[in-house]
Amino acid sequence: MIPTLETPRLRLRPLASSDEADLIALDSDPEVMRYVGSPAGVKSPAETAERARLRIRETQHGDYEPLGFWRIEGRGDRAFHGVGALIQMAGGDDVEVAYRLVRTAWGHGIATEAAGALVAHALGPLALPRVVAVTYPANQASQRVLDKLGFERRGIREYKGVQATYHVLTSTVWSARVGGGSVH
Repeated sequence: MIPTLETPRLRLRPLASSDEADLIALDSDPEVMRYVGSPAGVKSPAETAERARLRIRETQHGDYEPLGFWRIEGRGDRAFHGVGALIQMAGGDDVEVAYRLVRTAWGHGIATEAAGALVAHALGPLALPRVVAVTYPANQASQRVLDKLGFERRGIREYKGVQATYHVLTSTVWSARVGGGSVH
């Protein structure tokens, strides 16, 4: 079962049917989707709704366990901030950390806090040797989040038909950062 993760300000819980409308709204925002997808951008309303339902089904049926998709929400008010994921990379053993947030959550450290919780779960309880992330080269905001968490940039690679910046964080680097108090 995919666990609920908590940080000082956030609660990340497995997706549920009640999240469908929030996921559709998130993925219907052109600014949110500017760097999401291959190709990037908002899809048709039918595709967007089906993708939301698929992610919920995959989470509820354990298709990705112990990995999966989480709703990112405020710990106190349960306000929807976005979605995070730990997913198997196609064609390999690597696990990708992914996230996207509603615009009202941008610029408040929520992406760093949520991604940090996912990384801590992956490299802690799941005992993965490393996690990876991919970003569009122009997505400097996400790259700053990954830099803060200690990811190392490993150049540009093709990912799902697009050129993407590839980021890697090993459990050794993460443990040194957390042990040294660098990550909150």
